[in-house]
Amino acid sequence: MSLEQLKELRKRRRDAASIALRKSKEYLFACEQELIAKDQELQDYAQWRLQHQNQLFSQLQANSFSPNDLERYLSNIEELKLKKQQIEASLNDLKQKYQRAEKNINEKKINLSLITKKLEKLSEIIDIKKTEFSSGDGQKEEDSVDEIVAFRASAR
Repeated sequence: MSLEQLKELRKRRRDAASIALRKSKEYLFACEQELIAKDQELQDYAQWRLQHQNQLFSQLQANSFSPNDLERYLSNIEELKLKKQQIEASLNDLKQKYQRAEKNINEKKINLSLITKKLEKLSEIIDIKKTEFSSGDGQKEEDSVDEIVAFRASAR
């Protein structure tokens, strides 16, 4: 494999890593939107729940209540509490999902950075070799560099 072929391979890897990073950022944005929506749902539910509890209590007070009425009231309050817990659990799951997406982006950024550094280093080597080759003493050295690069590429 020549240095130019290796350079093209590294460009493709860089492009693929860049695309993967962009997709991860889009996913993070989607997670963020879900998180915001779920947080708003929790806030809206908290307001509605308070109003609904007050309404249930007013209904309980307005009637001459029996033990069944009190039982029903407590059951309704418990259902409202469970619904809140479900929304909070869902919100916590979304927070964890968001954190995993952030971690994934950081890993992809590091990967892209490493690939870009390798490409830049190879480009510098190619430029140096072209300069040496044009001055006349580079062919043997270029062949040995190609052999080293090919060996390293096959070792991966």
